[in-house]
Amino acid sequence: MSLRRGIVRRRRTHATRTQSGTGHGRAPNPNGRGLSRRALGFGAAGVLVLCAMGATAGVHAAGGDDASPAVILAKVLGTDRADDGDIGTDASGVRQIDGGAADADGDSGSDPAPTQPPPATPAPPAEATPTPAPDPDGAPVVPGPPDEPLDPSDPMSPEYNPYVTVGDPAFVSDAEKSAWLGREAIVRSCMADAGFEYLDWQWWLGGSPEPLGLSGDEAIAWSTALRGSPETDDGCRAQAQRQAEAAEAAGTPLSAPVPPLPGPEVPTARENWLEFQSAVRSCMTELGLDYGYWEYWNPAYDSPDGSPAMPSGLSDEQIAAWNLAAFGDTSDTNAGGGCWSTGLGASGYRTFD
Repeated sequence: MSLRRGIVRRRRTHATRTQSGTGHGRAPNPNGRGLSRRALGFGAAGVLVLCAMGATAGVHAAGGDDASPAVILAKVLGTDRADDGDIGTDASGVRQIDGGAADADGDSGSDPAPTQPPPATPAPPAEATPTPAPDPDGAPVVPGPPDEPLDPSDPMSPEYNPYVTVGDPAFVSDAEKSAWLGREAIVRSCMADAGFEYLDWQWWLGGSPEPLGLSGDEAIAWSTALRGSPETDDGCRAQAQRQAEAAEAAGTPLSAPVPPLPGPEVPTARENWLEFQSAVRSCMTELGLDYGYWEYWNPAYDSPDGSPAMPSGLSDEQIAAWNLAAFGDTSDTNAGGGCWSTGLGASGYRTFD
C-alpha cells in the first residue's frame, strides 16, 4: 500500500467568460491585470542585491524541508493535481514554476535531497533594466483576484478543501486518514528514538511535521533520519511503511483516532498560501516591482512563461532582475531566496511532502 493513494484532480475550465472583468468565470481584462507593471528603476539594482543576500539566509528554516518555489508548488499542486503522487514522498506530474505544463505521467523518482540556502547572485547592471516592452498582441493576460469572494463550497474558493469535502474526487475518507495516522505514529516513535522531534501532521490540512527553527545542517540531519540515505531505504518513513504492510498482511492494519476537522475560523491551506503570497508581493512592491495575484489550485492562473506572478512583456534583462528580486537568482527560479524567502518568514507558511 502506498503512503497515499494517487489523487487525480481534474483541471477545471471556465465555461463562461465575459469581457467585463477578471473575476471567477470572467475573461481577463487586458487593461486591468491586477497590479500594473513598473519600470525597474536605476536605483533598484543595488536594493535587489541586498534583498537577495539577506533573504536567502533564512529560507530553509522559514519554509521547512525545502522551500524553493518549484518544490513548494510540487507539494501544494501535487496534492491537488498530481496523477500519481504519494504523500510523504514527492508529487509527480507537477509542472515546474519555470516551465510549461507538466507531463501527467511523469515519474518523480526518489525524494529530493534537502538543499542549503542558495548563494546570492549579483543583480544585472542598472542599464540592463529598461522600461518593459508593451505586451505583444494576443498575449494571454493573467486575471487578478476575484471581484467578489466565492462561496466556500465553490471548488475554486480559497476556503475550499477538496480533501475534506464529501463528493470531491480528492476526498479522503476517515478510514484512509486513520491508516495514515497509524503509520505516522510509527514514524514519530522512530524519529524520537533517533533523537528528533516529529510534529503532528495531517497532510489533508496542510502544514509540516518538521520542527520550526532548524538550521540548514539540522534540517539535513532531520530529513536523513526521516527519509534515509540516498543509497538505502532505511529512514523512519520506510520503516513505518514496512510495518504497515506487515500489519495489513497479518490482518491487523495500523490505525489511529482521527481528530475532528477544524472550524471555519482556522485558515485552509489555500488561505495560508494567499497570505504567504501577499507577503511576497509586499516585499516586491517595496522594491518597485509588480508581483501578481495567483492561486495555485486555479488553472486560470497557469502560465507557460515563468512564474504566474511575473508581469508579461518583460525583456530578458528585466526577467533576470525580477527573478533576482523574487527568488534570489537571475535565472534559477527554484533558488528560493529573495522575496520568496522574506514571504516565508513573514507569513510562517509551511508545507511538506
